[in-house]
Amino acid sequence: MRNKKVNVAIIVIFILIIVGCFYYIFRDSISNSIKLGLDLNGGTQLILKPIEEETGEITEEKLEYTIGIIRDRVDKLGVSEPLITKDNFNNIIVQLPGVEDPDNAKKIIGKTARLEFRLVEGTFVSRKGNSWDIVEFDYQNGELLIDPEAEETILIEDVNKFFQGESVPSTGRLATNPENNALVLLYPQSQDESDESINESNADEPEFNPEEIMGTLEYNNDTNEMFLVKDGEEIGEILIDSRTGAATLVGPALITGDELANAVAGYDNYGNIRVGLSFKEEADDTFAEITTNNIGRNLAIALDEEIESAPYIRVPITDGEAEITGITSIEEAKNIELVLQTGAFPIDLHLEESIYVGPTLGMDSLRYGLYAGITGLILIIAFMFFYYKGLGIYSMVGLLVYIIIFWGVISAIGAPITLPGIAGIILTIGMAVDANVIIFERIKEEILKEKSPRAAISEGFKGALRTIIDSNITTLVAAGALYFFGEGPIKGFAVTLSLGVIISMVVSLLFTRSGIFLMSGIPKMTTHSFLGLARRSGE
Repeated sequence: MRNKKVNVAIIVIFILIIVGCFYYIFRDSISNSIKLGLDLNGGTQLILKPIEEETGEITEEKLEYTIGIIRDRVDKLGVSEPLITKDNFNNIIVQLPGVEDPDNAKKIIGKTARLEFRLVEGTFVSRKGNSWDIVEFDYQNGELLIDPEAEETILIEDVNKFFQGESVPSTGRLATNPENNALVLLYPQSQDESDESINESNADEPEFNPEEIMGTLEYNNDTNEMFLVKDGEEIGEILIDSRTGAATLVGPALITGDELANAVAGYDNYGNIRVGLSFKEEADDTFAEITTNNIGRNLAIALDEEIESAPYIRVPITDGEAEITGITSIEEAKNIELVLQTGAFPIDLHLEESIYVGPTLGMDSLRYGLYAGITGLILIIAFMFFYYKGLGIYSMVGLLVYIIIFWGVISAIGAPITLPGIAGIILTIGMAVDANVIIFERIKEEILKEKSPRAAISEGFKGALRTIIDSNITTLVAAGALYFFGEGPIKGFAVTLSLGVIISMVVSLLFTRSGIFLMSGIPKMTTHSFLGLARRSGE
C-alpha cells in the first residue's frame, strides 16, 4: 500500500511539472516559446579591433582577458549562447543571438570602461549674427561641425550659464592658421574685445601672430581622437558631451577608473537617477586635492571618451565619493554600472562594425530539422510497439512526457536553439528510449523466471539502474567537455544534450517506473502477449 501511495505521489508531481511546462510553452505563443539562435533567427554582430596605443603591445594574454570581460558583460545582459571569438587578425567577433538592437549592444559591450576625471577647459560655441549655437564633434571623420556661415567660434568656460544669459568669460577662440590651414585655438581676447565680439557682428577674422596660439587641433585617424597639441605635447582633448553632443575641451586625465572601488546605479535623495562612485583608499587624497584646488570649475566625468557628467565643484570632496548625474533612464544608469564593475579592457578597442545579422541557415533548415525529429519520433514509437507490444505504450507516454518537460525547461530558461542544438534534441529522443529498452528487457527476463509482475518490475528496474546511470554519466562527461572547451553553437549542442539526458533519465526511472507499477495490478497489463513475450515463451 505504501508503494502505491509513493507511486501515485510521483505521478501527481509529474502532472504538476507538466502543467508548469505548459504554462511556459503557452505563456506568449507556441511559435515564440523557444528562442532561435543566430544561425536560425539572426542577431547582432560586433567586430572589435585592438589598437596599440597607451596600453602597449597586444599579447595573447591581453586578448583572452579582454574576451573574458566581454563574456562577463554578455552574461550580465542575459544573452544566451553568445559566440565570442577572435579571427586571424586578432579582431574580436561578438555574435549575440536574438539581440536586434546593435546600438544598445555597442554601448555596453563596445565600451572599454575607461573612466577618467578631467577638468573642463570650455565648450565650443559659434555665432551667426546674434544667434549662438553649440559646436558638435564628428569623431568618425575628425571634424568640428561648425556652420560655414558662422562668424566666429569661441570656447566658453560654462556653457550652461552662457546660454542662460549670464556673463561668462571666453577661454579661447578658434581660427584657421593661414600657413597650413590647420585649426588653432587662440588665447582669449581682452574683456573689451570679447564684449565687442559678442555684441557686434564682425565678419572679418582677426589676424594673429604665433604667440597667440594656445595649441593646434590634431586628429588621430587610428583612434578617432582630436587633441590640442602645443610644441608636440598633448595639452588637451576634445570630447563629446553625451548629454548635449557639444564638443568640449578637457585637460589631461587627473584620476582614472583604475582607482575606482565601486559603482552603483540608483537614485539620490531627490529621486534623480545617478551612478554613485567610490574610490580606493589610496585615491581619496588625490580626489580631495583635485576638488580643493579647482573650486568653481567643472570636473568632467568621462566614460570611453564621452562626458557623462560635469559637476560644478563647490566644496572640497574628502570622502572619496562622486556621482554621475544627468542620466535619462535607470536602464542607462545600470549599463554604466555594468561596464564599470566588469572593469576596463587591458587593450584599446575600436568598434569596426556593429550590425544586425540575418539568419544564415534560415527557416528551411529549421523546418527540415523539425521534420527529422518528428520522423525519428514516429519510427521510435513504431519500433517500440512492434517489439515490446504493450510495454511500448509506457515508452510512448514517457517520450511525450519527456518532450513536454524538455520543451518547458527550454522555454523557461530562454536559451536560444541553434541548428546543432536541434541535433542534440533529436539525439536525446533516441537516448530517452535507450533507458526503456534496458528496463523492458530486464523486466521480461524476470517474468520468464516466473516471478510475479510486481517482483519482475522491481527486479527489472534494480538491474537496469546501474547500467542506465553509468551510460548517462559518460554522456554527461562528454557534454561537459564540449561545453567548457567549445564556443557558441557547440555549447548549445552540449546544453541540449545534457538537459535531454538528465530529463530522460528522471522520466524513465521515476515516471515510467511508477506508471508500470500502478498498471501491474490490472491482470491484462501483465500477460505475456501484452509484454511482448509470446515469441520467446514458445522457444
